[in-house]
Amino acid sequence: MTEPSPTAPGAVVVGVDGSDGSRAALEYGLDEAARRDVPLRALMAYAGPDVWTTADGVLPDARVLHDAAAQEVRAIVDEVVAARRARGAPEPPAIEAEIAMGPASTVLIHHSQGAAVLVVGHRGRGGLASRIIGSVGLSAVIHAECTVVVVRS
Repeated sequence: MTEPSPTAPGAVVVGVDGSDGSRAALEYGLDEAARRDVPLRALMAYAGPDVWTTADGVLPDARVLHDAAAQEVRAIVDEVVAARRARGAPEPPAIEAEIAMGPASTVLIHHSQGAAVLVVGHRGRGGLASRIIGSVGLSAVIHAECTVVVVRS
């Protein structure tokens, strides 16, 4: 497993987790990347395997988790792009769909270095989402090294 390459200078980075908020963020990010004529990086963070066993006594395979996250982010990007095409939206800019292991806020803040803008949804999949902004979005607003856009869905 490899860490995603550094964000291309000036790229639009979008946090993707499969939630409605992240899909809205991806829509916004695609428009923003097209307007700026820069690539878009759809980035999904995933948790690494814990040291626990299943009912069969087998430790979770890190490669399985990695591959599942990679398939999920690519499927989300493909779905959003297909819906945009069906609506007649212009072709999107270059899109990188990538994953990184770690807490979402840490991953997104790390990849904000060199980005033009970081786009996140106002709430993710967390069970205790606040009424205004989620914890990942708030962390991004406070700590990211570029402009942050929080998109409401």
